[in-house]
Amino acid sequence: MGMSAYAHLAYGYDLGSGEDFKAAERGEYGSPKLPWLPVDEDGDSEYDDFGVAVENRLLASAGFTETDWQAEGHFARKRDAEKRVGVQLTYSGHSDYAGWVLIAKESERSVEWDEAMVVDLGELTNRPSYEGWDIKLADALTALAITPTQDGPKWLVFPSYG
Repeated sequence: MGMSAYAHLAYGYDLGSGEDFKAAERGEYGSPKLPWLPVDEDGDSEYDDFGVAVENRLLASAGFTETDWQAEGHFARKRDAEKRVGVQLTYSGHSDYAGWVLIAKESERSVEWDEAMVVDLGELTNRPSYEGWDIKLADALTALAITPTQDGPKWLVFPSYG
């Protein structure tokens, strides 16, 4: 099974990468500096599991803190919490050097390298407000204690390879 290139269109925030975090909460060398991220012996954030840490924090903001995945109904409760959050952290680039994009879940559209995507500009203009994406993204940023450098949520085009 090979790897494929994808182009994504989604509504949200470009958060940069572990070496160039695009938020006010960044350390001296550009890495995320957040109170809920573990730190190494030098006091630098351990961002290798940033995606997992973000997911857990967002789920906790929706009241889901279960860790026993074998418990009866665990996955149904987790899906309900994910739906309430309505936001996810996804990756751009390649898994060896990935960037982070915080997006409204229902906004993402993707195509493979040999496909084209028709874009409805009216939908792009109106959908964020009637879907409540700005509010969900703002709630997620509050839960994550992140202040992006990007001026508000935007439609983003980003690649991924995987």
